[in-house]
Amino acid sequence: MQKVKSILTDPKERRELIRYIVAGVLTTIVSIIVSYGCYMLFSADHTINGADTQQVMIGNVISWIVAVIFAFWINRGMVFQVQGGTKQSKWKEFISFCGARLISLGLFEVGFAALIKLFGITNVFNRLIVLVLVTIFNYVASKYWIFKPKDAAAQQETGAQEE
Repeated sequence: MQKVKSILTDPKERRELIRYIVAGVLTTIVSIIVSYGCYMLFSADHTINGADTQQVMIGNVISWIVAVIFAFWINRGMVFQVQGGTKQSKWKEFISFCGARLISLGLFEVGFAALIKLFGITNVFNRLIVLVLVTIFNYVASKYWIFKPKDAAAQQETGAQEE
């Protein structure tokens, strides 16, 4: 609870949260552009609505992959402002990021959405609830697991290298 209070009251934490929301909006725009582009590319009449179910599913998978890659780089650089790192550490972060996104896809997007539907909640509210939960899960996973600050000695060493 203290961490939630810190995020809401600390100006630095609030700025990070705002950057996270902006990154999410940009990622959503990228996802929409890629998915609609795929629908048009794959459909016989080259329109968004001309794509059949299989083409939509393929477009959605491609869109999800591109959006996760984009989200990783924008979250690493803009939101959590991670500097430097070795090629190996960046790959470890990327694999962890993809793993967290797969977990949120499986648990929330598929499982929880179906569970909410069982309670008779309409699709509109169902989707809103799931989006909020996915956003919270992804933020927490990114902040406290994937891009968590390194120990104090590593931070000082990084700071000394930047000067």
